[in-house]
Amino acid sequence: MRTFRKKLTGRVRNKIPRRIRERFIKKVTLHDVESYESHFIINLTLENFIKYRLKRRLTIKWIHAGIEHILNYRIEQNRLRIEVPYSMLDNMDGRMTIQLNFGQKQMIVGSDGEEEHQNLSFFSNGKYFNVSSQGGIVVTHMLPDYRFNMTQTVEVAHLTAAYNQLEVTFKEAVDSSCHLAFLYQSKLIVLQNVSLDDGVLRTLQFGALTEGHPALYLLRSNELTPISYDDKALSMDTMKHDITYIPEDGYLNAEISTHEIELTRFDTTLEDEHINMHLTFNSTVLLDTLLIVDTSTEEVASVPFATSGNQSQMQVSVPLSVLVDTISRKKLMLQTGGAKPIRLQLNISNLKTISFDGPVQVEYNHEMLKVSFYARKDGLLGFNVSERPLRRQVTQINDFTIQGYIKGQDAFIDATPCISFIDRYSLESVRVEIDSLFRIDLRSIDLIDIKSKDKTIIDLFIEIVHSNGAVLRREKIKFKGSDYRKDTHYGRHEVKDSSGNTHYHLITTTPFDNLKIESFMIPRDINIPSDTDTKDNNIWLLGERYDTAQDNGYAMFNWLKENTDVEAYYVIEDTSEDYQKIRDEENVLRFGSKVHFDVAFRAGVLLGTHDLENLLPYKAARGFFHYEDTVKVFLQHGVLGRKPVEYHRKYYDLPFDIFIVSSEAEKRDVVMNAMGYRDEEVAVTGLARFDILPHDNDPKDILLMPTWRDWINTDEAFLESEYYARYHSLIHNTRLNRLLEENDVRLNFYPHYRAQGYFNHDHLDLGANIRFIRLGQQTVQDLLIQHALLITDFSSVSFDFTLMNKPVAYYHFDAKRFFRHGSLRPVSETFIGDIAHTEEALVDAIETYIKNGFRPKNNDLSGIFTYRDHNNRRRIYETVMDKVKRMGD
Repeated sequence: MRTFRKKLTGRVRNKIPRRIRERFIKKVTLHDVESYESHFIINLTLENFIKYRLKRRLTIKWIHAGIEHILNYRIEQNRLRIEVPYSMLDNMDGRMTIQLNFGQKQMIVGSDGEEEHQNLSFFSNGKYFNVSSQGGIVVTHMLPDYRFNMTQTVEVAHLTAAYNQLEVTFKEAVDSSCHLAFLYQSKLIVLQNVSLDDGVLRTLQFGALTEGHPALYLLRSNELTPISYDDKALSMDTMKHDITYIPEDGYLNAEISTHEIELTRFDTTLEDEHINMHLTFNSTVLLDTLLIVDTSTEEVASVPFATSGNQSQMQVSVPLSVLVDTISRKKLMLQTGGAKPIRLQLNISNLKTISFDGPVQVEYNHEMLKVSFYARKDGLLGFNVSERPLRRQVTQINDFTIQGYIKGQDAFIDATPCISFIDRYSLESVRVEIDSLFRIDLRSIDLIDIKSKDKTIIDLFIEIVHSNGAVLRREKIKFKGSDYRKDTHYGRHEVKDSSGNTHYHLITTTPFDNLKIESFMIPRDINIPSDTDTKDNNIWLLGERYDTAQDNGYAMFNWLKENTDVEAYYVIEDTSEDYQKIRDEENVLRFGSKVHFDVAFRAGVLLGTHDLENLLPYKAARGFFHYEDTVKVFLQHGVLGRKPVEYHRKYYDLPFDIFIVSSEAEKRDVVMNAMGYRDEEVAVTGLARFDILPHDNDPKDILLMPTWRDWINTDEAFLESEYYARYHSLIHNTRLNRLLEENDVRLNFYPHYRAQGYFNHDHLDLGANIRFIRLGQQTVQDLLIQHALLITDFSSVSFDFTLMNKPVAYYHFDAKRFFRHGSLRPVSETFIGDIAHTEEALVDAIETYIKNGFRPKNNDLSGIFTYRDHNNRRRIYETVMDKVKRMGD
């Protein structure tokens, strides 16, 4: 009956015009915030509610750290006013949520898109808070590194402004520790001083400012004091902005807007790999250069105008390569000449036609591309380039033969479509030419010849190859029938090489349904026992990634040898640096050795920090030497909750029997609710490596240890990335280097292993107190123990640091993109420490910790660690033994 009602309601809804339906849809919109002496009021706008029903059925709850409080409210006509006492903010770190329930249904709170012009911020007890709508209402403690002194003001004696220069004279003494700070609704931008002479604060650096209506504060150390000003408004220009300083209620504020010029006509022609542009403006201006800004990287290309002077019309010929070399959207701007250049945004809101009549095809680098000029949402002129989609798919896999299709290859000139098989580690490859419809018997491909090691992965790509050998396009290819599981396959083939070794090739897919071939070899001298179905539960095989011995696996291995009768073995590749350090230890196995095969065939318990593929010389899947009869333990390699991970239960035909976590919250909220594991499969023991961490060491140096970005997949992309630019800029920051040298503190930079080739002594001119640490030079755990402050971005090693009662500073310059797929727990629950979104804010945090002797803040860690003793490994051992016993019963 309920299904029928839903279908009927849907049909009726579709027949009613949207403009009429809108009149009946209930809406709740965030309006503004009012501050009072003992509380603040959140005002919401209500649409299409019946007042008496709303009063009877509405409940509003304040939720923070698992604790709920009912809030008072009033309804006045179409306005809902929620009252929140300031006392509820006193012990709040991070953010909290206000949830509105109408009966049993949670109400969604929206925004009207005018947040920048609404008062959604307030102060309480020296703290700054912001209110936003994110489904519910979120109250966030902003800028926790700073304290706001709202009981005093700093009075301006004189204000002077010129092009790109501001001088402020205060009526009280200021020193070199003082800076001007611009407070926006949800961010703070601190300007760096050029000089401080006779109490006059002078700055020339305005590049970090953005459009808006910020209030100005004086920053002393970490305290912000409002600036009082009652003189006339004063305007100035910077290269990017027009800034007007104005008094509002006796305080100094700013109106910041971009420079614009109205484009009244815009004509273009395409000629000899150039686009000729003719621009007509509504006023005369001294123009010098056309700027083309890549909206994804913010990189700027400059093209000078053919003529200069005060004109209302200009012409410029732009090389096609400047516009289309990167497949992305561009923004077009103008820059004036002279000693005081101004960047002008091209406003085309009144322009009736924009250049080409729709997209135009151009040939570039042996490929036909579509290009067009367009009106951006902000009313400015944009340029877009797009390539022809390469539609491709494998539709069938039968008897180790793949069938599929490719469409769109006709967009390429003098080129041939191929499927390439590329070894993931060595990048050795073999290529097969294909037609629009293709069928390839994979048994005819010599995959053994391109294998980099006995157990490897070979990825499949569609490539468009020019007659000169250049690869014009490379795309992964998906399998239509993919049902992704890490421990299954769609096809299997066995083949012997010339030495008599047996190679197993398995067709599998990635989490994104892209095709790959997993291959492992069993050497001819390996004797496969006939009773691999008989597992010995006293033989435990442990490991991490193929090439490491410094995480939970190695910590657990050593404890088992010293404290139990378990026959424990640790497996690692002999080409890794960690192997050289532990090779002489008892029961350390070389990956792929005869002893490794023997132990793998007999081991009843497998314990890994990553997928168990890293432990076995063969495929970790049902049907391979009775893998299904083992006890599978996931030791983990960090506390979960910051971002989705690839260990969901649905990704396995044979899921982990035991999943190790560090707290009840991690177990319940993440591993069970978000990842699908059952209560009996998840054990709250704490991680094995935490047992080795001291809780009372007293170092003084700083460790910089960022994690990786999964969207960076080529050397070129890395060098052009914001990730590289940000960290390169940070380690060369003048103020940071001066702080380190003046306080005799070292900053040791340990980049992610994928970035090690770029962040090292050969490529960087490092300061006297900044040192690069090479991969394998020290274990991660030793590095964490040896340092007083950790600077990272999203790495889970921060939990180890927090457990040692040491401070962490997080650099979140790209948090929105990093969490584009969501996070499993709120930021406030898992990022325990200071969060900086800009380089200067991060340096401010570093300075604060250096000056206070690296004193950590008092944080509630109960949601992260249930146990803070040194008995995690014993609890893991007891959990596994209990599982083994129950299986035996």
